[in-house]
Amino acid sequence: MIRPGSRDRSLRTAILLIGDFSVAWVSLTAAVYLRRMVPMAFTRSLLPPDNFPLDVTVVSLFTLAFLGALGLAGFYRKRIMLRARPVLLVALLIQIAAVAIGATLLEQPLPRTVLFAVPLAEALLFPLWRSLQFTMWPLRVRDTILVGDPAEISAALAVLETDRERRVRVIGYAGSSEADVGVPWLGPLADAGVRAAIRDVEEVICVWSEAAPSGRLELLRIRGPRGYLLLASSADALLVSSVLGWMGDEPLIEVMIGCGFGVRAIVKRAIDIAVAIILAIVTLPFWIVITMAIWLDDRGPILHRQMRLGLGGIPFAMWKFRSMHNDRVTRAGSVLRRYRVDELPQLLNVIAGDMSLVGPRPERPEIAERILEDVPDFDLRCMLRPGMAGLAQILVEHDSRPAVKLRYDLTYMCSWSLWLDVRLLFRSIAAALSGSGM
Repeated sequence: MIRPGSRDRSLRTAILLIGDFSVAWVSLTAAVYLRRMVPMAFTRSLLPPDNFPLDVTVVSLFTLAFLGALGLAGFYRKRIMLRARPVLLVALLIQIAAVAIGATLLEQPLPRTVLFAVPLAEALLFPLWRSLQFTMWPLRVRDTILVGDPAEISAALAVLETDRERRVRVIGYAGSSEADVGVPWLGPLADAGVRAAIRDVEEVICVWSEAAPSGRLELLRIRGPRGYLLLASSADALLVSSVLGWMGDEPLIEVMIGCGFGVRAIVKRAIDIAVAIILAIVTLPFWIVITMAIWLDDRGPILHRQMRLGLGGIPFAMWKFRSMHNDRVTRAGSVLRRYRVDELPQLLNVIAGDMSLVGPRPERPEIAERILEDVPDFDLRCMLRPGMAGLAQILVEHDSRPAVKLRYDLTYMCSWSLWLDVRLLFRSIAAALSGSGM
């Protein structure tokens, strides 16, 4: 199993697309030059060779039609079953139809010799390219630990034996008891050595399909943002809208915090820095007005610092415009809080790396300690940088139970996307402008 969002899958997909594009390009070039060099009296009067250019329009028409046809025929499916293997002839017929329609719409004269010579060349080159690709870039075997009861481990190993590509090397299993299943028993999850092995191994597949939610959360705590693959139960099928992988015929779900590591974490951090700097510059006039309002109100300090829990549970100083004096909200503070502009200095925390623009809201250490007594999994929020705006702050009431907020935070963390960040930022700005901060 190669995860959908992994670098391995992204690299292999890029290589496939580049190679398939090159096959179409080379085939088109060969067909055009053949058309120009070989005398064909019955076609020269209809379309002289020099009148059929090998330009961007023609190249794009043939190559994109080829890639689209391969996709429609199933050559880019994540999982290819023996009884539904893609057929190249189907893809070539789709390409011929797409090119003919495209040429008509673009009013591009198209020699029939080229239209049919290109698929013939592709029929020769494409199998050679795909064979070369699998030879030069074979699927890398991933060291994997299975988690579950012995009966489920045994069933999973039997399924993995049917994997023709042998993409998984099971080095052991973790579970409640030892059994002779063909791979070593590492021990229970509570064992420190087992937890270290699960944390460091390349991949983990939880085949404990009926495991309690607390067990799944504990496994996420051990693995960190990389997460693990979960064998979907019947109940999971009610909640998951798409299958992200397979173990044999059984569906696997990817449990991970995508923006917590790898390329996506770098992208999120880069966007945080860029947007925070822009917002700080754009809102600079407000900073000046707010500073004057706070000072004129009671001649007190402008900024207020609060200790909050950040990434990895490490405390940091979060900045806000001061809105209280002697435990009472000031006149200026009431306006600042209503429109949430008291949080503007947190842009400095974002630039410094303590916070993100979007993420779980940071909690005070002493309050988090009390919450953990009733909600033991509340610390999972600290696997990601805290944010100025968050899903829980947008969708639930301020006084909602911590357990409810945790569900929203975990939903955000495990289903993160740039589009989700954009939506939450705009909704947070809209809430501030509407004066619903109190």
